[in-house]
Amino acid sequence: FGSGAVVAALILRQFDWDLGKLFSAAAAHSGVGSSFLHSGLQFVGGPSPRLDMISSELTVILGGACLPHVTMRMYTATSARQVRRSMSWAVSCVALFMLICTVVSIGATALIGRTTIAGADPTGRTAYLLGSRAALGTSVSTSETFLFTMVTTALFLTLLASVASMILACANTLAHDLLARRDTTPRREMTIARVSALAVGAPTILLATLVQHHNLQPLALLSASIGASALAPALVYSLFWRRYTRTGLLWTLIGGTLATLVLMTGTNLVSGSPFSAFPHSDFNWFPFTTTGLVSIPLGFAFGWTGTKISGRQKAEEQRQQYEAVEAWILAGAARRGS
Repeated sequence: FGSGAVVAALILRQFDWDLGKLFSAAAAHSGVGSSFLHSGLQFVGGPSPRLDMISSELTVILGGACLPHVTMRMYTATSARQVRRSMSWAVSCVALFMLICTVVSIGATALIGRTTIAGADPTGRTAYLLGSRAALGTSVSTSETFLFTMVTTALFLTLLASVASMILACANTLAHDLLARRDTTPRREMTIARVSALAVGAPTILLATLVQHHNLQPLALLSASIGASALAPALVYSLFWRRYTRTGLLWTLIGGTLATLVLMTGTNLVSGSPFSAFPHSDFNWFPFTTTGLVSIPLGFAFGWTGTKISGRQKAEEQRQQYEAVEAWILAGAARRGS
């Protein structure tokens, strides 16, 4: 975060702290002219560019906010006040970090141009590093070398922390939800969590090794799509619909996930594009790049259907169970007897 802020400041200094000059230079070296500064450029040529952009924005925003390794941060808070405070800090830090990434990436285009970035990696994954290197200038000094080393180290630590968070989120879910029993001892729970972390981490590392030279955008958007289509509807229903039942929850999670997986096979992220997961095949039948515009409503529809078919009696029983702990969940009030 700190190294990125320094790099962004160095880029702005090269353009006399004038954002207009920065954007003009980026547009001139982008290869597409002023269109570079317009939203939705990557969706041009599709059947419905505006709807495609809306679908992608919904997927990224809802999916990124509801992924397990993000929501699990709230588990460390001991009260609702701490949850609100930690989330306020998180939102502010993420917004500032995205602003820094935007400045560095646009600076990379302005300083070295699209051709150099695409030559290093057609998907643009190295744009941040190239922008950081270009911001330091052509002369190499001890301070500049140290700063660039800080940037690369920060990227490595960020990736390491993200992987660790996701593995911990999976282990937590398996130990506390799927494999938990009422008579489970703390020692057994810890053992389950450790085995789960190993069972999830080993295949993850193997998969990352196998796909390291491929375009990772399909996998990244797949996780965001599942988060937006399954987890987001489940959270919304759980917080705002008192009749929401366990059956509805399962329908939301399973239905939203399956809908995303089925629809994702037809996007141009999988086939039909030079940057697809299978660039030499073309079985693209879905009109959008991401599935959010269709799979998110389906996730809500599955949850509503599952709740309705579970019956009024079951819904009433689970509503009473929820009301018994509602104050503790939403306001952080102490439970009786605790």
